Amino acid sequence: MDRFQLTKTIEAGKLNKRTRIPTGEPMVTIPFGAIIENLVEDRDVVKFAYHGEPYQCEREVLKAATAPIQAAKKEEPVAEVLPQAVPPQAMLYWKSVNSNHREVLRAKVPGGWLVLASGGSDALAFYPDPEHLWDGASLP
Repeated sequence: MDRFQLTKTIEAGKLNKRTRIPTGEPMVTIPFGAIIENLVEDRDVVKFAYHGEPYQCEREVLKAATAPIQAAKKEEPVAEVLPQAVPPQAMLYWKSVNSNHREVLRAKVPGGWLVLASGGSDALAFYPDPEHLWDGASLP
């Protein structure tokens, strides 16, 4: 099954799951980096699946916005395909952040910070910090 990644955001029309004809709903934005699959050309449009749902987009728009995803060769060892793993002794250290609304914690990670807000519903976010370097061993 061929899979493609979007190199830019596109607008696509949703299709009926059973009949594969347009539903007439407004166009849907499919974001940059999305993975699409099962591409089938039909005249001047391409029909495809995104998150298991059928969509269609003009062929020229989709052609300019996709890049094939290269599958890993089966004969390569898994260790060569995966990036270097964090040493098993590495630990994620959380530090409390002052807040007047709910409990907020942060942790150093490569490239930035993880921020966790606890309360009625938990929320986790990544805050990028290009100047932040993490050696995997330093404490907060």
